Amino acid sequence: MVTARDSASGPWRSSDRGQATGSEVLPLAGFTVALATDRRNHEVAAWLAAEGARTIGFRAVHTTPQPDPAAIAAAVRESVAQPVHEVIVSSAYGLRLWLAAARREGLLDQMVAGLAEARLLARNAVTADGLRELGLTQIWSTAAATTEDLFRYLLAQPMIGRRVVAQIEVDAHRELCQALRDAGASVVEVRTHQFGQPTHADEIRRLNDLIVRRHVDAVVLGGPAATDNLLDQARADGVLDDVLNALVHDVLVVGLGPLTASGLAALGIPVVRAPEPVPRSLAARVLTELPQRALTLNVAGRTVEIRGQAVVVDGALIPVQAGPMAVLRALAAHPGRVLSAAEIRAYLPHSSTVDDHAIEMAVSRLRGSLGHADARGLDLIQTVVKRGYRLAI
Repeated sequence: MVTARDSASGPWRSSDRGQATGSEVLPLAGFTVALATDRRNHEVAAWLAAEGARTIGFRAVHTTPQPDPAAIAAAVRESVAQPVHEVIVSSAYGLRLWLAAARREGLLDQMVAGLAEARLLARNAVTADGLRELGLTQIWSTAAATTEDLFRYLLAQPMIGRRVVAQIEVDAHRELCQALRDAGASVVEVRTHQFGQPTHADEIRRLNDLIVRRHVDAVVLGGPAATDNLLDQARADGVLDDVLNALVHDVLVVGLGPLTASGLAALGIPVVRAPEPVPRSLAARVLTELPQRALTLNVAGRTVEIRGQAVVVDGALIPVQAGPMAVLRALAAHPGRVLSAAEIRAYLPHSSTVDDHAIEMAVSRLRGSLGHADARGLDLIQTVVKRGYRLAI
């Protein structure tokens, strides 16, 4: 049995259990994170929520449990063209689809003979049993029984010149194949599943709308298809420029790896990548990057930390609605300077639909959220008659 690094290990704190010590404000409290992956309930969401984040899951990829006939036929031919050193098998079901494709190509015996010469890494006992039915006996696995750990086991070894065939059925595993290539291996991907657009376009359309409105502070992209589908939907709806404008500065983008990042990077969008293309590392990167976007100021003698959707005043977390928060960010961008209503509007998305009265009401709600005055009677938000508003720096 192979001993690989525990997939649950990593730079995680005691707040994994969702608890803070004393009155501590959790590092992601006040931030909203959207997750675009192949399922709504992704494990990354639980880890981020344990650090205080509000998470919204979007099924941005529809996985069809059958291969593309032409693609898998080409993969079968490529896998038997040269000797193979390592074979990763993700599931017994995927193995059956792979064998069926080899049989259609008339290459089944040649494929099984090639497997017998390679080191076989099976995700779990059921998958290993499927290989044993072919007469193969030397099969390795990991204690965690995940495909990710099989890849990580190989990545921990010298891979230059090694030839790997990987049966994959999750979009995210394409990044692990790329990591092996980057380590010097030659990799054949046998995709027994297809990764396409979600069944309902409204899923990604809603995500793009939240990005444009800056109602999320970060977007986590869980694989290459998630990025492609997000961009394709934005183009189809005519909102690509609006989405890109939001992602340039206002909304943090965290991607699983280089394949996930490439589509946005080609359009000039900075994408922060996980150190390893696995979910735990992806969540840890969000935990590292997102708190750095908070802005801390001394306002009227009080410590004010402006987070995505909330404000921490003297160590107390105060949720703030989207409109007032946008006004606060505009004022914080020019601490102590008086901004007119027109200048504040320039910082707001869809500013053409906002008038002076709306700015006045947003300031009023902002004061109501933060507390109109501190113990010394000083307003955090000051009104300068006939000129505008400012923070009491």
